[in-house]
Amino acid sequence: MLRDWILRLRSLVRRDVVEQELDDELQFHMEQQVAAYMSQGLSRDDAMRRARLEFGGLAQIKDEHRDARGVGTLDHLARDLRSAFRQVRRAPGFAALAVLCLGLGIGVNTSIFGVLNSVLFRSMPVADPERLIVVSRGDAASFSYPNYRDFLAGSRTLSGLTASLPMESDLDVDGESEFVAAEVVPANYAEVIGVRLALGQWFVNDAEPGAVISHAIWQRRFNLSPEVLGRTIRSESQSYTVVGVAPREFSGIFAPLRTDIWVPLRTRPSLAAQLEDRTRRHLMLFGRLSDDATAAQASAELNAIDGRLIAEQGASPERLAPIAVEEVRGIPNPGGRRRIQTVATLLSAVVGLVLLIACVNVGNLLMARGAVRQREFAVRRALGATRGRVLQQLLTENLMLAVGGGICGVVLARWTNALLERSLPLAQSLFPMQLDLSLDWRVIAYATMLSLAATVVCGMLPAWRASQTDALVAFKGEVVAGLPRRRPVGLVAQVVMSFVLLLVAGTFLQALVRMQSTDPGFAVAGRLYAYTFIPTSTPESARQFYSLAIDRLRALPGVRTTALTHTLPLMPSGSDCASRPGRGPVPITTGIVGPGFFDTMRIGMISGRDFTAADVSGDGAVVVLNERLARALWPDRPPIGERVMVGCQDAKPALVIGVARDSVVRSLGESPQPHLYVPFAMEHSTRLTTILLETSTPPGRMVEPVRRTLLGLGQGVRVYGVQPMSDYLEKSLWPMRWQTSIFTGFGMLALLLAAIGLYGVITYRVARRTREIGVRMAVGAGRRDVFREVVGQGLSIALVGVAIGEVLAVTVAQVLGSMQSDIRPPGLVVLVGTGVLWIAVAVLATYVPAARAARVNPLVALRYE
Repeated sequence: MLRDWILRLRSLVRRDVVEQELDDELQFHMEQQVAAYMSQGLSRDDAMRRARLEFGGLAQIKDEHRDARGVGTLDHLARDLRSAFRQVRRAPGFAALAVLCLGLGIGVNTSIFGVLNSVLFRSMPVADPERLIVVSRGDAASFSYPNYRDFLAGSRTLSGLTASLPMESDLDVDGESEFVAAEVVPANYAEVIGVRLALGQWFVNDAEPGAVISHAIWQRRFNLSPEVLGRTIRSESQSYTVVGVAPREFSGIFAPLRTDIWVPLRTRPSLAAQLEDRTRRHLMLFGRLSDDATAAQASAELNAIDGRLIAEQGASPERLAPIAVEEVRGIPNPGGRRRIQTVATLLSAVVGLVLLIACVNVGNLLMARGAVRQREFAVRRALGATRGRVLQQLLTENLMLAVGGGICGVVLARWTNALLERSLPLAQSLFPMQLDLSLDWRVIAYATMLSLAATVVCGMLPAWRASQTDALVAFKGEVVAGLPRRRPVGLVAQVVMSFVLLLVAGTFLQALVRMQSTDPGFAVAGRLYAYTFIPTSTPESARQFYSLAIDRLRALPGVRTTALTHTLPLMPSGSDCASRPGRGPVPITTGIVGPGFFDTMRIGMISGRDFTAADVSGDGAVVVLNERLARALWPDRPPIGERVMVGCQDAKPALVIGVARDSVVRSLGESPQPHLYVPFAMEHSTRLTTILLETSTPPGRMVEPVRRTLLGLGQGVRVYGVQPMSDYLEKSLWPMRWQTSIFTGFGMLALLLAAIGLYGVITYRVARRTREIGVRMAVGAGRRDVFREVVGQGLSIALVGVAIGEVLAVTVAQVLGSMQSDIRPPGLVVLVGTGVLWIAVAVLATYVPAARAARVNPLVALRYE
């Protein structure tokens, strides 16, 4: 066995020597046989002829010896590669077209996979990321601080456990403030997560007033100066000393939103007062597995600890899901990862269709090309090549095209991902986004896999058909357009798939137009908003500040009305339940608003009244319902003066004082949702607060006066995002606008690929029918007749594909509607417009080959070979 392997290795390494030895050996045996025949009285020529007949073909004998040495396959591959290179040189236009089609298909798939890799698969840029885990419970990923402390003390499968509270916050450097995402964390955060700081060190205890800033803040606000360590910054009402800078690639645990500041857990007074409350579940938990532990073991252990705690402290009034432990991949937040999977699934399906269109396109071109080369294949078969060898040669040619397409696709994906990274600042709303879209080994492996798959999908059927060539028919030249002419299934499939993708793009465009034209239920023109934060922790001082702020703003020329709110419409709002005796709980959203909110936003009151200052400072709880919630709880009578129970578990009564007109809550174009307004109590104003203004002058002119007025109210006041409501409304559309642009781009790409495929096949078909067309024209067919026939072939294919696509429209609409609530079935304009677009493209794709066919000279065509 060892000797055989040594001989095989020698055949590969010293191939020329081994080939020469084989030639010498065959020549020796031939001379010996010739000498034997000559000794029997034959002449040398007769002896040579008889010896050759007895030996057979020397080339076949050499192939058998090479196969026995294990190098025959390599010889065949080398010859096939050389043949493939010759074919590319002979038909560079065909090769470029095929590579371009595959490159576009592979490129968009690789680019989208790069995004999915970043948000779903890529490990965090920390030490030993494969040991890092996230703890969740069902759809929730939040736990109380006592839970965290108990798990930390009782776990043996985890070498460490830490917590994080992502939150909106602010950062003030030398009097210049900005709105940032922050994480409030324990001192062991960096050790457990595995963060190696770019500068400085992590804070050492939970009460130390030290902060770690992001690399982006270090670069933008401190010019990468190493003297940043020891600088004093402010966040909310606290001062912090900068003790460290996070590495550039680390964006925190709430990616893709970038965290810009990390502060200790007990330095936020409002949070520190709630830490011991087990009902306050607001911490995300992350751990690091011990060397000999698995995620399943850690999950079982944490569930056992959780069960013991429930038994000791009494069961929770709500039913809790079991604890799950999973490795951190992509977005660390399990809830965010699940939400993005819907869009990821849809994008993957769309780009998969684009690649399939590209493969079918190239497959059609290869079959048309194979029809041209039938005589070549017949000659190879006549010279002794088996069908398997012809099939192997053609698949090697296809592999070369796919490799070229893969390289082109990776280059395209690199450019596309770089463009996406640069476009992230344009897509952000409140917080910066940071995604690493670099091409790592997963992306390269994915592109390689797609190239190999494309080889099989594109080339198997054309290669198999070419290997079945009838030698007699091919030598007689009785080949016209072959099967592709009689059964253009591939072309129809291209039309159907591209039509479906255009339909998806049209459906999203329809949703975007509907959202832009939807009445949100509140006034936008002439409205301005400003985010504010004041460094105080007492409701009384907050009440005084905002009372003064409202008075000062109302005194500005051009300001008509003002109001306070915690969150603007179309921002994530609180979820709760509302009920009354005889009516079960209704899931609701809640908004926290101050007096004058409904007047400022022009949300009409159907009945009852708005909140007043007495409602804000009084002891009795009062609420305002929207129409949808009022009808759900009191369908038979007005609810004014009734009591409503607010809360899913520990419900508390509140007096209904008004019913407001329905308005959008979470997204434009949504159907009316049950919504409840509660008065803006002053304890809320120690957090980020929004001031709304109605102006008689253009809101853009009021931005600076409003900002200066608010900043002049006292030292430490922070003001962010003073903008017209129209700008805010436009920003709220960016997710739908982004999806629409992506799907429109993919739809147009699919249309382009299908049009190229139709053009290429019709062109090859016309070329193969040149003699036939010449005969027809010689016997009286007009140029218009030939033109109409060729165009008619393309139109018939497009019409069949469009008809099938229209039938599939209902299914497509149902699938999209199940994925996204904003999507509705395509309207008549989308259906008709998409069909007309494809028919127009089919006419353009077939016009050039039809015009070429109409210009055929019968005398030249009759001599065409």
